[in-house]
Amino acid sequence: MMLISVEERPTDLEAGGSHIEDKNGHSKILTRLETVPDIKRDTSGITTQYIATGIVNLGAFASGVCVAWTSSALPLMISGQYETQPARSSDVFTSNNGTHTKIILTETEASWVASLLCLGALFGAVPSGLISEYFGRKKTLLYLALPLVVSWILVASSPNVYGLYVGRFVSGVAVGAFSVAIPPYIEDIAEKNTLPGLANFYHVHFASGVLFGYIIGLVQSASWLSVLCASIPISFFIGFIFLPESPAYLMSQGKFPEAKAALKYFRGIDNDVDSEMKELKEYVRNYGRNKVTFRQLFTTRTTIKPLIVSFGLMIFQQMSGIYPILFYAEKIFKNFAISLNLPSAAIILGFCFVTSMYFSTMFLKKFRRRVLLLISFTLMALSLGTLAMFYHLKASNLSAHNTWVPLSTLCIFVSMYAVGAGPIPWLMLREIFAPNVRRRATALTAGFHWFFAFGVTKLYQNLIHLVSPGWTLWHFAVTSLIGTIFVYFFVPETKGRTLEEIHNEFDGIHKRKRHRHVIEVETVSVH
Repeated sequence: MMLISVEERPTDLEAGGSHIEDKNGHSKILTRLETVPDIKRDTSGITTQYIATGIVNLGAFASGVCVAWTSSALPLMISGQYETQPARSSDVFTSNNGTHTKIILTETEASWVASLLCLGALFGAVPSGLISEYFGRKKTLLYLALPLVVSWILVASSPNVYGLYVGRFVSGVAVGAFSVAIPPYIEDIAEKNTLPGLANFYHVHFASGVLFGYIIGLVQSASWLSVLCASIPISFFIGFIFLPESPAYLMSQGKFPEAKAALKYFRGIDNDVDSEMKELKEYVRNYGRNKVTFRQLFTTRTTIKPLIVSFGLMIFQQMSGIYPILFYAEKIFKNFAISLNLPSAAIILGFCFVTSMYFSTMFLKKFRRRVLLLISFTLMALSLGTLAMFYHLKASNLSAHNTWVPLSTLCIFVSMYAVGAGPIPWLMLREIFAPNVRRRATALTAGFHWFFAFGVTKLYQNLIHLVSPGWTLWHFAVTSLIGTIFVYFFVPETKGRTLEEIHNEFDGIHKRKRHRHVIEVETVSVH
């Protein structure tokens, strides 16, 4: 959003401009430049918040595409059908027409291509929170589109596997930064009553990106895959550039007129934001006074237990095997020799992932966090255990080939992940940490999340060759079951509770409600 200064007029006041004074003491206001369309002039601001959240979460959509790309691209690379632009290298083979080169990967190289995305995300997640505090939420998010576009150019034109490594690592840096930088922007622009629903938009868009990645996998062409994937960050940049900066960041920089104008943009032109401006100013002041360092997170009593809970949830979330299943969807279906077309099976899996993530937004409003986590981890363990038993029966020739058993069990697995184990660990970060430590704690937890995602994704292929797919699935199932036990004994309920009540439970303090006893005294008159 661009602002211009004009002389004060009644029409400007009606349009919701912000008052300032120039050097000569003349009253002026800030109004929108008319080249930028006002998408909420006739609304209460709710529409604007939803549209803005949808635009900024195109970054999450692009992240999902990066994850799903390997499902269709790696089988092409392993079989030698992945063609890129011409180059001279001992690692490539020239095709018959001489205009493209083929990249042939080993299983080990393919596992690096998949997992380096998560390693890059580790290096992008931890510093992105600090970068957005100093350079602004909007600038940080806008500039993340550049490494994504560059990474897809590298993937499309790489003459050898090392170019693929660099491209995947670079895209991972952007993916990790998006996971930390997008939620604070949404938190800054959303009203309190809409924030719970808008916060889950990140996960819905991520799942939608996974589905989109599986759909474009039908193309079976390296060049077109890269072009379609690169179109998402470009669309994100074009759409997000017209949105204003976060009001909280503008306030922290002392830009009060711009902060008020940005807040009016998201609240509605005709709505009074003075009271919210006072709250925002107080929040920014307190945040600046009570800011903590990364070292203090591990030395302060009130943050150690929440960190243990958040780290534990991320460990069991990743050790359940969600990323290997999303990264290698087509290959997993191929291992079970399903009769359905492999890209079509992956699309069905992605569709279940998206729909479940969408409905989880409603579940999070109605059901307690612990209940959803317990159900999620338990049913994830049961679905993976069922699939492991089916694999052993099939390997022993005790069961005929069946398409629907592996497809249905994996669909149940991703659906249950979407209901609880996927979004709730991220959601609870906002509920178990105080505002002054939340963003640094989120950066640390996100880095922990991507570190385990890298380890599980990289070692998945080694585990397959070492103990077979069946026992690998048993490993994920048992880990999910242990996650259920962890939730039952260590994770507090956070829905509808204050931060003080949650921390009291961490400290083992259970305050009972005070009861007021009324004693009636009958007076007897003595004559």
